[in-house]
Amino acid sequence: MSERRAPTSLAAAFQRQAVLTVALCVLGVIVAIAVLASVPLAGLLLAILLGVLAVLRAVLPVRAVGALAVRSRGLDVLVMLMLAVALAVLSASPNL
Repeated sequence: MSERRAPTSLAAAFQRQAVLTVALCVLGVIVAIAVLASVPLAGLLLAILLGVLAVLRAVLPVRAVGALAVRSRGLDVLVMLMLAVALAVLSASPNL
């Protein structure tokens, strides 16, 4: 028989917020790249991360994306895609 976890346990919280937890880990790696290697590369990677999160928000149910579901699905996707495009443009701009 499988054990049921308490809904307030840390493991249950990580399970509910799996997409956000992975995204935050990737964000930590991107920040390390910015500090240690290249800020434009980190900006591009952050834009890609936002694009991936927008796609996940578009296709996964609210229950699966956890705290990424803030507003309506369409508005969340639009905001993340606009931020992704803006970051990609800014990170590709010279002398910024």
